[in-house]
Amino acid sequence: SSSNSASNSASSTSSSSEEEKGDKNTVVDNVQSYHDIQEHLKSSDSTPLYGTLLRITDRRFRDEDGSIVLAVQAIDRIRVHDVSSMPGTHLRTDVQFSPDEELMRMYYDEALMSSASYLSSHGNNGDCEGASEAPSCPSAVSGAARAAAVADTTRVRNFEFRPIFLEEKPKRPSSDNALHISASDSNATKRIKDAIRKQDREKEESSGPEYVGVLQLVDYDSFSYSSLGGAEVATSQALKRYWDELVKETTARGGSTNEDDLFDGSGTGGSSSTSFFLPEPMTSSSSSPPASLEATETMEYEVWCTLDKMIRLLSMAASATVPLPSQLLALLPKRYDWPRDFTLENYAQSLLTSRSSIGQSPFVRLDVITSSNPTSYSSMRRAQRLSYAIWLLLDGVAMTGAEPSPPTRYEVLEMRSIEQRLGTSKQVLEGINDILEKMIPPGNQKDGGETQ
Repeated sequence: SSSNSASNSASSTSSSSEEEKGDKNTVVDNVQSYHDIQEHLKSSDSTPLYGTLLRITDRRFRDEDGSIVLAVQAIDRIRVHDVSSMPGTHLRTDVQFSPDEELMRMYYDEALMSSASYLSSHGNNGDCEGASEAPSCPSAVSGAARAAAVADTTRVRNFEFRPIFLEEKPKRPSSDNALHISASDSNATKRIKDAIRKQDREKEESSGPEYVGVLQLVDYDSFSYSSLGGAEVATSQALKRYWDELVKETTARGGSTNEDDLFDGSGTGGSSSTSFFLPEPMTSSSSSPPASLEATETMEYEVWCTLDKMIRLLSMAASATVPLPSQLLALLPKRYDWPRDFTLENYAQSLLTSRSSIGQSPFVRLDVITSSNPTSYSSMRRAQRLSYAIWLLLDGVAMTGAEPSPPTRYEVLEMRSIEQRLGTSKQVLEGINDILEKMIPPGNQKDGGETQ
């Protein structure tokens, strides 16, 4: 993976284009980025360094100045382990996909069982006695669960991320007609009109076309869901390759089964680029399974209830309808135990019934699409999407005095579990609701409220 610097983007569900960056003349200092990353990685008490994996979905070359306009999507979180090149036109980094703990927990038991299978099948390997013990170490099982989670993420990527494309804005009407020189114009007026037209033409030629801003929240591609392969095939293949590579590398190391040797990223040739493995995070090396899936589902439910309350309170405080991103509403679970005054379900249903569109794509109610084959898409991925997307909404409704204050995008990116991100967003929503309740006179507080 190559990057100019560590990314501060927290969303794995966002889109952007170069037009949105503001200052097009910003120059990335690769030398400074190199030293910043190295300083962070070498710090003994530092936390892991995370970044965002971006996918380029469209590009345009500007003939006027040689620049390139890119449309990109943030599609996954990565952990940066090392910079494997010196500063130049770019920095090459050794990175590792960093799935949430819940996604790894989904495959922890399968990884553990496959570990036992490899212990059994390689137990009588006379080439290297120690190689058969490698699959039993906690870091190996954690790494196997990571490999399975990443394989499943790759399997559903086309469904989760509908590509975005750059669209040129319509050109403004030419000012030539308005600046037409008439016979009655004085020489001074003619010179002024000529200068203005020349300036407008030069500006248009130098700036090139402008592009329509893209949606910040990525759409699901409902048409690709039917073509999704089964999760079992993808994950079993990933686990098989993982254990094959682990046994092969252990054998090449002379049979060493020490976890520090196996997962130090040094490989057999002293370079991380020659090794199939990178070090496992310290918290993932524990032998106990991480993150409760049931607790995450409960937290997802509570976030939606708290968000619904915020929408209703905003409606009462502003005496107006409150906009809510349709892509966010698409993540609302289909449940029958929502509170009596819960309003978002009715709104989501009305969008689905009216076949409303979001930009160029139809509204996708995720649970409706996946109901045809629930095993092809986990509800944990829906909760994960919400745990990132909710922050785009909270950025627009932040209120002075609300406690706790929202975390930075990078602080959100550092959170290793879906439950932690959802729990933090719930606390921020509750702080906003406390402020809103104080703004509304007691006699005006009532159930209900509208959204749009």
